[in-house]
Amino acid sequence: MRQRALRIGFSIAISALFLYLALRGIEWDKTYKAFAEAQYLYVIPIIGVTVWQLYIRAQRWQLLLRRMGEPPMSTLVAATNIGWMANFLLPLRAGEIIRPVLLSRKESLPLGGVLATIALERIFDMFTILLLFGLTAVLLPVSETVQTWGFRLLGLALVVAGGIAFVRWRSALALRLLDFVLSPFPGKLAEPIRNFFEGFLDALKILDSPRAFLQLIAWSIFLWLVVSCIFGLGIMMFDLPAPFFIGQIVVTVVVAVAVSAPSAPGFIGAFQLGCVIAFDEILGIPKGDAVAYSLALHATQFVAIIGAGLYSLAQQGLSLKQAGEVAESDAKIP
Repeated sequence: MRQRALRIGFSIAISALFLYLALRGIEWDKTYKAFAEAQYLYVIPIIGVTVWQLYIRAQRWQLLLRRMGEPPMSTLVAATNIGWMANFLLPLRAGEIIRPVLLSRKESLPLGGVLATIALERIFDMFTILLLFGLTAVLLPVSETVQTWGFRLLGLALVVAGGIAFVRWRSALALRLLDFVLSPFPGKLAEPIRNFFEGFLDALKILDSPRAFLQLIAWSIFLWLVVSCIFGLGIMMFDLPAPFFIGQIVVTVVVAVAVSAPSAPGFIGAFQLGCVIAFDEILGIPKGDAVAYSLALHATQFVAIIGAGLYSLAQQGLSLKQAGEVAESDAKIP
C-alpha cells in the first residue's frame, strides 16, 4: 500500500512539473483570446473521431489475440472503452491492467498472454508514430527544424524495429540476457517478469506470418492517422497557422511521447506540455495559442472517452469502483 501511494505521489508530482513547464511564461490574454475566437462546432467531429479510434484499437487488438482465440468485438470494444476511461479517472494507468483482466475473465483467456499483447501494442504504437513523423518530415517540404527531428525519429523507429526483430528471432539469447539481468533479484520478483517476457515472446510470433504482420502494420498506421485527425480538427477549431497534415502529425507524435511518461490520471500536464513543445518549439505557434488548444482538445477527448467508458460499464453491468477493484486485485499477476 505504501509503495502504491509513493507511485501515485510521484506521478502527480511529474504531472505538476509538466503543467508548470507548459504554463510557465504564457501570456494569458492571448490564451483567452484564442478561446474566445475558437470554432466550437469542431467539438462534435472531435468527439466522434475519438470514439471511433477506440473501436479501431479494439479491431487491432483482435488481430493480436488471434493466436489465443477469437473474442467477440463487443467484448473487445467494452474492455477497450472501460480501460481508456480508467486511464483518465484512476491513478497509475489502471486501465492498462483493467482492459486485459476484463477480457481474460470474460473470455477465459490466459492473462499473461493478454497482457503481452498490450505490451506489443505499445511497441507497435511507438514504432508507427516515429515512422510517420520521420517519413513526413523527410519526404514533404518542411522547415529545417522539423526535418532534423524527422531524421532523428526515423532513426529511432529503425532502432525499435531492430530491437523487436532481435527479441523475436534471437529469443533464446534474449531470454539468457534477461536471466542474467534478473539473477541478482529474488525469485519472487524475477519469476513474474520472466513469465511475462515469455508471454511477450509468444505474442511476437505474429511476426512469423507475413500476412498477419502486414495487417498489424496497416492497422497501426490507419489507427494513428485517425488519431492525428483529432489533432488536425483541433488545429482547425483554433484556426492555427500550421500546415494541416504536417502539423497534425507533429502534434500527434510529440503528445504521444509526452503522455508515455508517468503522470496523473488523464495525462494531465503531459498532454499540455506535449502540445506546447509541438506548437511553440517545433511549429512556431505562440505558446498562448498552444495552451488554449491543449486545454480545449484535452477536455473534449475527456468527455468522449468517459462517455464511451460509462456506456460500456453499463453494458457490462459494472461500476467504476468494481473496475478499480479489478486493477488492484490483479495488478501483480504476470
